[in-house]
Amino acid sequence: MSFYKTLKSFDSILSNIEEWIVYILLAGMLTVVFLGVINRSFIHMSIPWSEELARYFMIWGVFIGASLGLKRSVHISVDALILIIPKSWQQIVTLFGNMVGFIFCAWFFYIGAEFIDRMMNMGPLSPALRMPMYIAYAAVPCGFALMSIRYLMSCLYFIYEHKRKNIEEATENNKAVFNGSESK
Repeated sequence: MSFYKTLKSFDSILSNIEEWIVYILLAGMLTVVFLGVINRSFIHMSIPWSEELARYFMIWGVFIGASLGLKRSVHISVDALILIIPKSWQQIVTLFGNMVGFIFCAWFFYIGAEFIDRMMNMGPLSPALRMPMYIAYAAVPCGFALMSIRYLMSCLYFIYEHKRKNIEEATENNKAVFNGSESK
């Protein structure tokens, strides 16, 4: 199996996993909030942990969903610079932007992982659920790790496509030379 096919396969698997996790988190959040509202409205008692759990579901969903947003190119971007530079430079600037995005996300993953390590040693618990707070905070390094992977994959796709185009151009030029007419 070629590197490109392996990369595409990994991309597809990662996307499916992220989508299902986000769906489950959204369904869980909606269910918990719905139960909290029903309880408060009809039984006149609130579920003490419902808001907290819904908040943690939302935080995890946002950070995992950010990776999906990168894959689908739905994040806000400033493309004014890209549009005014020559076409030959547009791809290079885009690749550079993806590399900067990778470095930024990898750095925040590293900082987040260190923070989680400290949180695990300190052992604070959430107020209502009494779960370790590092579970809630782990959404940050997890999300940035997934975004780092997405940026890296984007760079690898770019390099593969650029290499493939160069090979196709060289093949066309060779065909033209062997047929007796040079391409210009």
